[in-house]
Amino acid sequence: MIELRWETEIRARADVVFSLLAELRDYHRWLPSSMAFHGTSRISAGPIGVGTTYIELGPLGTRHGTVSRFERPTHLDFEQPMTVRPRIFGVIGIRLFHTLTQQTDSVHVLRVVQLSPQGPVKFVMPLVVRAFRAENDRMLKMLKEFAEKAARDL
Repeated sequence: MIELRWETEIRARADVVFSLLAELRDYHRWLPSSMAFHGTSRISAGPIGVGTTYIELGPLGTRHGTVSRFERPTHLDFEQPMTVRPRIFGVIGIRLFHTLTQQTDSVHVLRVVQLSPQGPVKFVMPLVVRAFRAENDRMLKMLKEFAEKAARDL
């Protein structure tokens, strides 16, 4: 298993940042598509919570995700194994963990990504990890910018 970690301070309330991360139907508001992230689709009906399912299509493969922990406003986790393209290359188990800790004027966000490759994809994981690092850097930058602008506009 490969574990990647990101930490950032966002000048906003924890509940605002949690909502941005949790509301899968609204990612387009703050996270533009990229080469790695084409958007979230086929989100199961009803409010987002534990058990909500979704699909994310990307150039490396298809992620079939499930919300695995939903404790507003401090913990939000996802499991989203990705079937690699072409399928013969295997699957990458992906688990995302978010811990939000409210500070006086900001929220500390810890994002942990665990990758568990299965099959021939194991041999190209240095390239995959580089792509994951770049996309998560971009995602957290966009989250921070959007949340801080929303906080200033209140």
